[in-house]
Amino acid sequence: MTPKIPYVVADIGGTNARFGLVVKSNPKDDSFVILQQQKYPSNQFENIEQATQHYIDSLNGEVISGACLAVAGPITGDNVRLTNLNWAFSINDVKRTLKLPKLKVLNDFAAYAFATPHVKSEHLLSLNEGQPVDGCPIAIVGPGTGFGVAALVPQANRWNVLPTEGGHITLAAKTPLQVSVIKALSHEFSHISVERVLSGPGLRNLHKALAKVEGREVDPLRSSEISSIALHDHSSLEYRALRLFCAWLGQTCGDLALTLGARGGIYLGGGVLLKFIDFLLESEFMNCFFAKGQMQEYLHQMPVKLVTEGNSALLGAAAWFTD
Repeated sequence: MTPKIPYVVADIGGTNARFGLVVKSNPKDDSFVILQQQKYPSNQFENIEQATQHYIDSLNGEVISGACLAVAGPITGDNVRLTNLNWAFSINDVKRTLKLPKLKVLNDFAAYAFATPHVKSEHLLSLNEGQPVDGCPIAIVGPGTGFGVAALVPQANRWNVLPTEGGHITLAAKTPLQVSVIKALSHEFSHISVERVLSGPGLRNLHKALAKVEGREVDPLRSSEISSIALHDHSSLEYRALRLFCAWLGQTCGDLALTLGARGGIYLGGGVLLKFIDFLLESEFMNCFFAKGQMQEYLHQMPVKLVTEGNSALLGAAAWFTD
């Protein structure tokens, strides 16, 4: 049975907590829209109950039938711990505390994945046209506060979501420069995972490590400052760091495409890439994605698209709640 609406949806990560209210868009069918969207700094709140209650209070007494919260962390039964935010909670306890008739919680990239079939074509930018194969998995990957990886796997005329913690796999070095960067990072981190480099905080790590490799001293910069300088000064360390970021991202996405057999396509999400789309398109991303020896032709057939809709996790949470 389709749940009654309105209901609350959220996309909660290490940096921001986004909320919205799902309401009917047409009284004659089950179509919906997400209204009253709000974004708060996650660290403004002590826990997920406080953040969700703050949004519910902003609805001025609107009666809701429940909530679906997409969070940046693994879901293990009733217990949830966010990876890049010091929040841990019991789903049942949150449901009781907020007095919700129904509560669902899912991984944020699982929500991105579930949203993919619902994203309109005008919110998809093609990096490689390829040729999608019906019945094959779709991969959803991308850098945000962390690095998300999920897949859509077809089964019995529907999509099943495969959430993963692929952002924590070991980052592979292919070039001498990448080897040197990982060596520099190893003085600070015991495990150099994908998200140690390919994320918002990871870009800062990469910038700092590349400076060490080049024998330079640099002031700490925010990831937005690094990308801004890179876009305007092609002779800068920041430009070289961002180019290496894009190349390494392409290399890693190619690895994940092969691992997941994503012949249905690769969809790039996360909030980081939307800040330098043109730079990404002109970078070595696709060349590094394809550079897999005898598997190059296999990868050339895979569509690669950038999701430019910033709130697709909310859309995925809404679709998940009604599934």
